[in-house]
Amino acid sequence: MEERNKTKTINHTRQKLLFLTIGLYSLFAFITAFIWSGDIVNLLLLLSSVAIFLYSLFVPINGFFLLLIFRTTFDSLGSEQELFNIFSVSVSLTFLLGVMLIALAIIEFIKQKPKWSKISVFAPWFVFLGLTAVLSLFSFDKQASLVNFFRLLSFLSAFIFGYFIFDTPKKLTNLARVIIFSAIIPTGVAWYQLMTRGGFFDGERWRLLGTFTHPNMLALYLVLVICLTLFVALNLRQNAIERIPYALLVIFFTIPLLYTYTRVAWLSLAFVMFAVGAYRFRKLLFISILTVFLLYLFAPFFQDRISTLSSIAADDSSSWRLDLWRDIISYIKLNPWIGYGPGTASVFLKNNVQRLLVETEPHNDYLRIWLESGIFTLLAYLGIFIDYLKRMWQAFRKETRPRLKMLIFFLIFFTISLGGASMTDNILKDAVMQWEFWALSGGLITVISISKQKKESL
Repeated sequence: MEERNKTKTINHTRQKLLFLTIGLYSLFAFITAFIWSGDIVNLLLLLSSVAIFLYSLFVPINGFFLLLIFRTTFDSLGSEQELFNIFSVSVSLTFLLGVMLIALAIIEFIKQKPKWSKISVFAPWFVFLGLTAVLSLFSFDKQASLVNFFRLLSFLSAFIFGYFIFDTPKKLTNLARVIIFSAIIPTGVAWYQLMTRGGFFDGERWRLLGTFTHPNMLALYLVLVICLTLFVALNLRQNAIERIPYALLVIFFTIPLLYTYTRVAWLSLAFVMFAVGAYRFRKLLFISILTVFLLYLFAPFFQDRISTLSSIAADDSSSWRLDLWRDIISYIKLNPWIGYGPGTASVFLKNNVQRLLVETEPHNDYLRIWLESGIFTLLAYLGIFIDYLKRMWQAFRKETRPRLKMLIFFLIFFTISLGGASMTDNILKDAVMQWEFWALSGGLITVISISKQKKESL
């Protein structure tokens, strides 16, 4: 009886808070619309993002799903346009959504105080972000460092949120499905670009970018999505007919990936597929090898992009990258310990490398961190992935549930492929993929440790 009354009191309080929140949001929306002097689209994006955040406070899982879908759908638009300016800091939609995710993670972290004894899983991230925060105080461009810090903190927030919220196989499965089906929107836009010869023109060809700011970001994001879709297709309990929709989705995602012309993403996907095929699914291995062979024979664009990997032409992006890396290394040698300021690489290179007329990303995350934040921060960053892979490998060796074991296997090799891709691309800039990867990883770590005691599986 006492327990029932306590539950009623909690529900009554929750209802009051809900109505109060709706009232305050309505007042906020009215005042904002009344004083707003900017673009109406930006106003709608702002009001929508605030509504999603408030909804997430009451229904964290569904709210996070909406946040992911919203971030994925408006990545390009949200990155390029300023919503508003506060204290001389330009606030874009993507920055605002990142701050909202950070706030949600902090709230969830506080609510999970009994589990704080197990937060050693976050320790490598705390070290990396602690060093980044301290070095940001001495940056020559503090706004760039601030934006960079919040972006990195949002990755940890996704990890924390996943760890505490997606703590059962069913919840983790739902997260994987949301990641897969939310990718239909940016991929659909990419298909439209393919049919209308749109997207990003690099001087030689049109490259698909979907709703993202650059083809490379769409490409690495699609690699994660394809890996998850393949995992679901290969591990369904139902008969083969149930796998057909997921097999079609793999094709739906893979064709736009090819037309991003992003070689490192092609290699990453091939690496994961070959590893999974060699480990367990021989048909997948055969299909993967046959597909690569046929593409090389009958798709000139594929053949051209692959051939440049072995012979770097003077006008190829590989040659351009090598020249840029030499410049970066020369500046690293001048200040190898603490760098020039977190998040400032593109501005620093534009100011110091004469042949660069615009802000240019390093296209190598390891050199980026070393240039910006010094060797100790780079080692801390590497420590995040070493610790993560160590945990995943130990879990893989001990795991007896086949589907969970296979998901761990997929993520191990996807993580290794990310490590390789980070040598030639700007993976740290791909926030959507990072959010999804770290949320999935956080949930998986929890499910491995908890569901084993309850004998639960995916």
